[in-house]
Amino acid sequence: MRGGQLLFYYLALALMLLAVFITYKIVNSRFGMVLRAAKSNDARTRAVGFSPYPYRLAAFVIAGAMCGLAGALYANHTNYITPGLMSWQQSGDLMFMVILGGMASTAGPVIGTFALILLEELLKGWTEYWQVVLGPLLVLSVIFFKRGLAGMFYKPDA
Repeated sequence: MRGGQLLFYYLALALMLLAVFITYKIVNSRFGMVLRAAKSNDARTRAVGFSPYPYRLAAFVIAGAMCGLAGALYANHTNYITPGLMSWQQSGDLMFMVILGGMASTAGPVIGTFALILLEELLKGWTEYWQVVLGPLLVLSVIFFKRGLAGMFYKPDA
């Protein structure tokens, strides 16, 4: 690995950790509480005195900025962007990483990404038809890990 690639790797790692930290802080702030309240009951949020629209708009802008940063890093990594990256398979992979890791946690998507990529690489070394094995494993993981892989680290509510 060349020095430039190693430096880019550490830059991407640092930015990912920063994004996870910022997301954690946002979710556990008053802003995040208003977003959760608006998600569960829009009318009640208005009755309490919070207009959900500006909070949702701010969350959308923050998410867009993080996605833009990820896209810029990806373009820098591959040195090109094609329309093929907008296919449903690419979106499906990303969604499954989030679902596998756990949607209700900040670190869940990161755990899901590492788990899916590790599983794919292990299966590729084992058999040529690795997708046939991966599919049922992913379905079973969704059935048995209700909160995703990150849910294994949480204590059940008493």
